[in-house]
Amino acid sequence: MKEKLTSGGGYYRVEWVDVAKYICIIFVMLSHLESATDILRVFYNPFFLFLFFFCSGYVYKHNQNFKKFLYKKFRGLFIPWLVFSLLIIFSAQIISFNEHVSLMETLKWNFLQIRTVKDEVWFVAALFVAFIPFYFFIDKYQKSKSAHKDFNLILISFILSLISLTYTKIMNPAFFPWGTNTLPWHLEYIFQAMFFMVLGYLFKIKWEKQFDKLNTKKNRLLITISYLLLVYIVYIFNLNLPLVVNIIYQYIISLLGCVMIISYCKIIKINKYISFVGQNTLIYFALHGKLYSLIQTVLKKVIPNIYNIILNNVCYSTIFSICFALVLSFILIIPACIIDKYFPFILGKKTK
Repeated sequence: MKEKLTSGGGYYRVEWVDVAKYICIIFVMLSHLESATDILRVFYNPFFLFLFFFCSGYVYKHNQNFKKFLYKKFRGLFIPWLVFSLLIIFSAQIISFNEHVSLMETLKWNFLQIRTVKDEVWFVAALFVAFIPFYFFIDKYQKSKSAHKDFNLILISFILSLISLTYTKIMNPAFFPWGTNTLPWHLEYIFQAMFFMVLGYLFKIKWEKQFDKLNTKKNRLLITISYLLLVYIVYIFNLNLPLVVNIIYQYIISLLGCVMIISYCKIIKINKYISFVGQNTLIYFALHGKLYSLIQTVLKKVIPNIYNIILNNVCYSTIFSICFALVLSFILIIPACIIDKYFPFILGKKTK
């Protein structure tokens, strides 16, 4: 299968990557809706964030020194995180649909970036931090002349990922004053993310052609059935897996989920809507929270009985959540266009 490229902003984009990012950002919005059901979460939770990291590794090009690299990521990730997180925090002081929190308290936790503790736009911050060790790993990989450098890169990044994941499983949340076992600036998470970035990078330069040859209808069906069986059997029977088995299981379903989605992204015909959303996932990640909070608040006030019926019915709630996320994706086209046209510096882009 040939790699399909589309022109955008003076450079070329890989179509399947934009499709994958589109699918993942829809799942991100779904994951934050109060109407989202466990049936949905069980499906997308194992892979939807890791696939973002995989795509980041895939599109990465190692052709600059660390100073230039860091400056580029500072502009393209840190500045957007800072601007959007502060925008969300200050706007919440004016319009808040949830419990009001003091400004200084919110700013403190935001700059500490402890996951699940008022960490606005956390994914962008985590991606920024994960890119730093990733750069040095790829730099060493590029300079290495070892015949086993592929294996070494995968092994070391996997070991660090395994240590990171094991820490989250065994560390007592009560040890820290913030009540979770997460660390400032997502230090407990970045090596899990980096492992998938490494896989994405190697997929681009080593494995993609073979993957495309094997990406047949029969194999896609086999992978999909295998994935669905693995995630839903554990969920339906509420299996309590031992620690070691649970860790192995998580790696298997995360990797299999990524492979499954990529295999479909490779054959999906892209359109302008999917392409636009896929190219602007950072904006979508940053802005969807306030929008869905506003709409949910309106629904509770305008049609409270109907909305409650939806929330209390798994089938209705599942369908409603998917439709809600799609509606959000269309509404957010407006602010995304405005930012892209008039405030591109927020995204680290040059003014058009």
